[in-house]
Amino acid sequence: MPDRIARVQQRMKELRLHAFFLSAPSSLRYLFGFTGSNGIGLITSDLPYFATDWRYRDQAREEVAGAEILIAQRDLVGAIKERNPFPLDAKAGFEEHHLTYHLLAQIRKHFPKLEFKLTEHLLGKIAAEKSREEILLLKQAATTVSTVWERLLPHLRAGATEADITAELNYIARKCGSQIEPFEPIVAAGPRSALPHARSSSRPLMHGDMVVIDFGCVVEGYAADFTRTIAVGEPDKKLRDAYRIVQEACDLVYASARAPMKACDLDAVARKHFEAHGLAQCFNHSLGHGLGIDVHSLPRIGPESKDMIPANAVVAIEPGVYFPGLGGMRIEDDVLITERGCEVLTNASRELICVE
Repeated sequence: MPDRIARVQQRMKELRLHAFFLSAPSSLRYLFGFTGSNGIGLITSDLPYFATDWRYRDQAREEVAGAEILIAQRDLVGAIKERNPFPLDAKAGFEEHHLTYHLLAQIRKHFPKLEFKLTEHLLGKIAAEKSREEILLLKQAATTVSTVWERLLPHLRAGATEADITAELNYIARKCGSQIEPFEPIVAAGPRSALPHARSSSRPLMHGDMVVIDFGCVVEGYAADFTRTIAVGEPDKKLRDAYRIVQEACDLVYASARAPMKACDLDAVARKHFEAHGLAQCFNHSLGHGLGIDVHSLPRIGPESKDMIPANAVVAIEPGVYFPGLGGMRIEDDVLITERGCEVLTNASRELICVE
């Protein structure tokens, strides 16, 4: 992973930073290969450091590459300080969405003259463009999530509860090779399907329900994110018509996706389609997000996003519409975007499936 560290160092040079602190577990895995639960990283213009506690001494030696490994008894930042890694009045970047107050207090205690500088998702922007190896892993994750869906279908029937389906889903995913659930699956039926982030309940599936099922799989640390909506029996005509419009939005987005492009422009493709059908107010979330070690990563694909979609980005595209009190639907696929267009990685039909 030295090439990733070198890209961070180059960006630090452009920002005139002496140091960059890393604390998010996904960042530690991305840059150093570490999969444990306690560690911090420091990248300087000369050397990268990785500090963890004695519980991970052997694991760090097996996993961590491209950094000096420091094993601390208690204070991870103190172990780094002993190396005198940068001038006392240095400028340092940090992960603004992950730096905890506890870690900040430790850094300030050991480096009281350190000046902090916001880095505007420094690492996230670098990680948005995937390497060939990362793309292969994301394709494997997408294949796994598609297989899980096919094996879950026989369990979808009237009378099964949302919680039953969630339990079966998690079991099948692990049997298919998913290492962990990247987020708590969503199984939401009937009026609850109008809640984009509903938690599974004891409600049984009933005839006339739309059922939104959103879940992910992880292969070698890389996450897939997938959503399909089914109907139990014949759905309300308003819901069936809306589902067709969501399908059309997917097709339009995939036909328009090409790198590099503004993420907000891709979001606008789906949003204008819904607006043309009088559903603008029913599409109340962003079109999608990047995928990687973090299941929700850059680029953010929404109407207010300032992100660019680079070549070889892998993103989740998830248009949906929701009618409070009636139901909703969402379709989500994982997509590789290149300079030539896009490739849908999740191999599952987007046609509305009606079960009994």
